Amino acid sequence: MIARTAEFVVKKGKLNKVKEAIDQFVRTVHVSEPGTRMYVSFQDEENEFRFLHVMIFESEGAEKKHQSAAYTEKFVKILNPNCKREPTLRKFNFIGGL
Repeated sequence: MIARTAEFVVKKGKLNKVKEAIDQFVRTVHVSEPGTRMYVSFQDEENEFRFLHVMIFESEGAEKKHQSAAYTEKFVKILNPNCKREPTLRKFNFIGGL
């Protein structure tokens, strides 16, 4: 399994637009990607403009499908210009969990 995170901070005045895009994107991922074991979005409790996305893919193929999907490209085109800087992406090796 492959685990990734994406962290980003949204510009002031853009919060609602980004939250709507996140909601639509996450719902599409859940319906369209059986190889994506988990895709969740968290909003920081202390800083409402900071977000963390956590994803777990069952294989490299599932991750590539996610990355190349038209709805991912659409989401990135909405997200990136509305963030203070480009999201920080990290890759993790799966060790264990429920």
